[in-house]
Amino acid sequence: MEFSDFVDIITEVKKKKPILFGLGSDDVVSTEQIIYIEDYYNIEIPESYKLFLEKYGGGYFASIVVYSGDINSDFYIIRNVAKEWIDKNKFFPVIDFETGDLGGFNVHNQKCDDNICIFDHDENRIIQYDRYNFFQALLKYGLNISL
Repeated sequence: MEFSDFVDIITEVKKKKPILFGLGSDDVVSTEQIIYIEDYYNIEIPESYKLFLEKYGGGYFASIVVYSGDINSDFYIIRNVAKEWIDKNKFFPVIDFETGDLGGFNVHNQKCDDNICIFDHDENRIIQYDRYNFFQALLKYGLNISL
């Protein structure tokens, strides 16, 4: 799914069901803030996540939380995800399902894959589910829209 398609769907959902977005979101971030996050973790994050942060900011997204680049947010990724945890698990979490499980990107050679995997906290392992890109995962898990 392309970003423009994602934006169109979100625009329509917001018109029909604004309550899903009633909790608000974090401030959008600049390219410099994204570069700071990449430098901090020493990884290259996917373009899809960057686009989301620049357009929507992160924070509450319907029924899930997307870690944010907003330093003033409770969901600021650097305060929520330890570098050592990413290095150990080779996984960069960006979605908090608020169940203990996390959605994120596998990391190979300091670069994130674009497809979302799930870190299952009960099994303490990463599970590759369907091949959803970041935008598809947000629609599926945040809004219960399957494409």
